[in-house]
This record gives sequence, C-alpha cells and structure tokens, in this order.
Amino acid sequence: MAKLVEVLLQFDRTGSRRISLPVLVNALKTVDATLFDDNFVQGAFGGAGEGLVDIPAFAGWVTGASQNKSFVERPEEQDLDELDLDTSAVDEMLSQARAKFDGLDSNHNDSLDAQELRELCTWTFTMFGRRFKSDKEKEAAIDKQIKRYLKQGADWDYDTFETYYLKLQSEIEAHEARRSEAFEKGYDKSKSAKKFRELDADGSGRLEGEELLVFAAWILESFQPEGKPISDEAKQKEAKKLVQKIMKKCDEGVGNSDGKLSFTEVDFFIKEKISQIEDFKKRAKEREDKRQAKEAEKKAAKEAKKAAKEAKETKK
Repeated sequence: MAKLVEVLLQFDRTGSRRISLPVLVNALKTVDATLFDDNFVQGAFGGAGEGLVDIPAFAGWVTGASQNKSFVERPEEQDLDELDLDTSAVDEMLSQARAKFDGLDSNHNDSLDAQELRELCTWTFTMFGRRFKSDKEKEAAIDKQIKRYLKQGADWDYDTFETYYLKLQSEIEAHEARRSEAFEKGYDKSKSAKKFRELDADGSGRLEGEELLVFAAWILESFQPEGKPISDEAKQKEAKKLVQKIMKKCDEGVGNSDGKLSFTEVDFFIKEKISQIEDFKKRAKEREDKRQAKEAEKKAAKEAKKAAKEAKETKK
C-alpha cells in the first residue's frame, strides 16, 4: 500500500494528497495497464468521469487494507474549480521519461544494460548535485549504484525504467523544494547561495536579463589570467555566448525553460564554478610561486658568481 501511495503522490501537484480521477486513471495505467484496465476503472469508479480521489483512501481499498470505497468526491460534492482535471502534467512526465530512456539506450535495443545504466548514474548524481573529489571516487560510487540497479534485473526494459524515473523525479522535486526553502529562509549560507544573492540585484529570486550577463562576466573574469585583461567589448560578446550555454545546461537541462534561473536551477552550477575558480587561482598561485622561486634562485646564483669573481680579483 505504501508503495502505491508513493507512486500516486508523484502526480499530486497540489500537495493535497488528492488527484483528479482522469489523472489517477492515467497514473494507474503507468503502474500496471493490465491490472488497471477499463474494466477495473468501470468497476471501481463507474468510468473515468470527473471527480477528486483521495490517494491514501483509494490505495487502502485497492490493496484490501480497507473496505471503505468512499474515496471519490464527485463534482456535485466538490467545487469543479478545485479539481485538477488537466492530465497534461502526467503526459509531460511520461514523455520526459520516454525521451530520457531513448537517450540512454545508445544501442537502440529498447533496454538498458549495465554500461547504459552508468550514464543513468551520472545523470542522477548531477541532478542531486553530488560531487566527487576524484574520478576514482566517482567510479566507485557508480559501481556501487550499478549493483543496486542490477538487483532489479541485468537489463532494464522501459517499464522498469519508467517506474524508477517517476519515483526519482518525485525525490528530485522534494530535494529541490528543501533547497529552495533553505535558500528563501536564509538558512543556506553556502558560497553558491551568497553568490546568487549577490547576482540577484533586484531580489526577485530569479536571475534574468542583465543579471545573467553579469553572472557570465563574473565567470569569464574569474578564469582570466592576471595581467591579461579582457576588453569590455570582448567580455560582452563572450558573456552573451556563455549565457546561452548556461541557460541550456541549467534552465533547459534541469529547469523549467522559462528564460530565468532560480536558485535551485543554478546552485549546483555556481558551486561547481566556485570550486573550479578556486582551483584555477590555486594553480595560478603555485605557478607564480615557482616562477618567483626560480627568479630568486637565478638572482642568487648570479650574485654568488659576481661575489666569487670580485673575491678572486681582490686576491690578485
């Protein structure tokens, strides 16, 4: 019962633990189209008409944990304005699942083997912002996750992947909600949160327009070697190009494609760039220290040679 509730709650966009009957019917078909066929829908609901379904109550009835069948509120019992009758959210999520599966299925045999599941691991780690100190650590984490995956079968067909994907999306949304709340309430004191607040000049909670260009310019300038300034014209041109790449990665890749960047859409990217910038500056300092050490060594050798020569001439 708990598992069924967990799956169905992925389609609850209001947080009320209730969904419209048409949405529920479509969701059930993604769980098991054979079990939850038209005959089931007719017997359980009298058809897929309008209504609002209490998810826990329905799950209790369908699993036999409860005999109470009053889990559907019909339009005459509930204001239609409160009903989530739009099934597009379900269709969109299923479409995303199919697209992701096809993208991972590199040999196009309609199943995912262990190697293809490695790409799923990498994507999952990215979505949760998991970073690794080394490639060795990352490979070890992937190997560990692959073992978990393979417990469900050596090869994943689309149905197996779809169930995993829908559950994962629910976890990603919950993770984003927690990060967003922490940021909005000021609990997040990370470097990425501090940088986002600095970039969000109007305090709207979104980076857009000129703020995006400032964001891109910050990245460009941070990776510019000292002593090699970049002209304003070149910086503006390169910033526009970089904005397009950032939006493709953050807004279209993990966001909602609204042309703006919220904190949860870009925080992992900022965190990554801050780490890269710090590493870049560290390596630049190490190179400069080595250069200065060599210069000092050459100078000392030259002075020693000069002193030896002067001492030799004095003896004469």
